[in-house]
Amino acid sequence: MTQEQINKIYIQPTLKLGYGYYLIQKSLIEAVTDLRTKIGGNVLDLGCGVMPYKVFLQESGRITQYTGIDLEYSEYHNKVKPDLFWDGFTIPLPDNSQDWIIATEFLEHYFDTNHILKEMHRVLKPGGSIFFSVPFIYTLHEVPHDHHRFTPFALTKYFENAGFSSSEIYPRGGFNYSLLVMMSLWAKQAGSKGFIRLLVKFFMFCFHRTLIKNDHKYSTYQKGYTDFQNHTMPSGLWGYAHK
Repeated sequence: MTQEQINKIYIQPTLKLGYGYYLIQKSLIEAVTDLRTKIGGNVLDLGCGVMPYKVFLQESGRITQYTGIDLEYSEYHNKVKPDLFWDGFTIPLPDNSQDWIIATEFLEHYFDTNHILKEMHRVLKPGGSIFFSVPFIYTLHEVPHDHHRFTPFALTKYFENAGFSSSEIYPRGGFNYSLLVMMSLWAKQAGSKGFIRLLVKFFMFCFHRTLIKNDHKYSTYQKGYTDFQNHTMPSGLWGYAHK
């Protein structure tokens, strides 16, 4: 996969990806843009896939080493090779060696959350941090390795149990994002066709800008929003955990 292709999908997503995938990538790059203002030193990209944000983050000028780690048998490796392979259990890096760990769309695929967070904690330097993102509204994917849909409260507890001193968790889009993602997935993958499918696509075409604009209360547009309450509906979550 070329850097130009990565940019079109992950860095500057457009509606050509489809409404659902566009919104997912849009919320992710907003979160990663926040990360770029903070990241530096030795960086581990765990479950790195095609390492879509590597170049974007390196543009900060503060990263001294960027290491991508993934399983040896991954569908992504015919596109981008990781720097290191791992066995899915032990991260092949020394204790206290990394300033940052990136785990984008990773934690939902790891069954034993307690174990992997403790392993991340082990390789982080004192004061080091994890940047993470997880879906909340999305189809089963990479089956059968799709194990979790986390709430912010569960993630907070997992981080505490793994020994992290603090964490911040933010929503990636609210009700409007979730509605558009679900409508897009339904139109694309639920076997819908004919007039109803056209009507759904027409609705998204006419109103997606307004829906996104009015989604501010529970979205990445308000980076300080952490007050998750009953009846909120994030499309995904992102944030930081600190050793």
